[in-house]
Amino acid sequence: MTATLPQPLPSREGAVLDLRRRLLLVSYHFPPGQAAGALRWEKLAACAVERGWGVDVVTLDPASLPVVDWSRLAALPAGIRVFGVPARVHPAERVVRLLSRSYRLLRPAARRRADQRRGGASSGADVWTLAGLVRRQQVRWRATAIRDYVRAFQAWLDFAREGVWSRAAGLTALRLAQPGVHEAIVTSGPPHMVHQAGRLVARETGLPHVMDMRDPWSLVPGLPVSVASPAWFWLAARYERSAVERAALVVANTDPLRIAMQRLYPTARGRIVAVLNGCDEEQMPSSPATRRFTIAYAGSIYIDRNPRIVFRAAARVVRELGLTADQFGFDFIGSVDSFGDVPLDVIAQEEGLAGYVRTRAALPRRQALALLAQATMLLSLPQDIPVCIPSKLFEYMQFDAWLLVLATRDSASELLLRGTAADVVEPEDLDRISQVLRTRYSQFATGVRPRRVATNDRFSRRAQARVLFDALEHCVRPGSATR
Repeated sequence: MTATLPQPLPSREGAVLDLRRRLLLVSYHFPPGQAAGALRWEKLAACAVERGWGVDVVTLDPASLPVVDWSRLAALPAGIRVFGVPARVHPAERVVRLLSRSYRLLRPAARRRADQRRGGASSGADVWTLAGLVRRQQVRWRATAIRDYVRAFQAWLDFAREGVWSRAAGLTALRLAQPGVHEAIVTSGPPHMVHQAGRLVARETGLPHVMDMRDPWSLVPGLPVSVASPAWFWLAARYERSAVERAALVVANTDPLRIAMQRLYPTARGRIVAVLNGCDEEQMPSSPATRRFTIAYAGSIYIDRNPRIVFRAAARVVRELGLTADQFGFDFIGSVDSFGDVPLDVIAQEEGLAGYVRTRAALPRRQALALLAQATMLLSLPQDIPVCIPSKLFEYMQFDAWLLVLATRDSASELLLRGTAADVVEPEDLDRISQVLRTRYSQFATGVRPRRVATNDRFSRRAQARVLFDALEHCVRPGSATR
């Protein structure tokens, strides 16, 4: 008896199923989910349809998401079907949750308060510590430390947790796969265990596997404290290696990540390419006339995305120029309430910017873009992984706004923006940040208005999509002409 095929999520009214050549895509993040990771393949899938491909997407079921944006699903072109797989809980995780709750109940209140004091943030604390992370070079194993055994178990559970959903998603993709219709299986991570699902589908169907890495896997520079064990890096290297060795194509989302992966896997060098996120061909909200110099930031603040030094530089400019909050200030949008457990307004007050900083919760994408359009300057805080580019940066580049990007020399972000009008500054250079803010405000006060950075095909997602689908089609039909 043939198993019943999964039913797709409701999409655009009137969309017609097209059984032309199709791709199977497994990605935990995809519309109607609103996570930043959903945007890459939301746009690339639309490019695939223009290229002549249909796409069947296996993603997290919307019922498992806290918030959804159905308008993004409805806006997808005909030819894209989306299938939801509910979140899964690993049996071991239930036990861990029970033990954790019991420990919190039994732990003396005095001990809890001491832990909170030790974990509290201060202006001089290491930002990785404030974010609850351990740098790679500090991760070690001590046979006599009980804590290290706990972390090793948590590291295993981290992969097991991802693996539960990924296996279910892979089985769904297998049920969808139709010989003669689907021509490749594409997996996009993180979560990176989806690449193991891609291996499964490729092995069972003979389809070429395209492994899309939106972030590094085994090459991450650090880990959350709870999983900071050599076991995590060992597992990551093991699963990554098995996926890379069998993948027909490995896609990195920056050139520095491509180079790093090629060094790590020299035998796969010719199968590893770079496909940046890129700027989309979409109408951005217009920039209204305003008398306030507003610096906007959208996204999350965590790890080393610490706004404190920018606030300190801004406070210096506010004092020097005698600016009021009606003339100058910040708008933060997203998961931005606090950094290192310190509320953002407290950080602003400590740095002399009380009343100059406004925060807003995460918004649907179109609403967030409308707020960014009102800004004079858009801020990109440091990226904790030098080989990555914050995806929000490509959206920033499409607005008529000055860009202040905190990035180290030769990082992926600095290389991307080298030679443009963006102000790229070393993250700890207080004097230079102050100078940029002072200069741009002075220009603004004399009537000068910024222009967008993305002015040519160099930053286009469509151009990047051509690179991807040329390479993918070569895997499907070796020797075929590119379009």
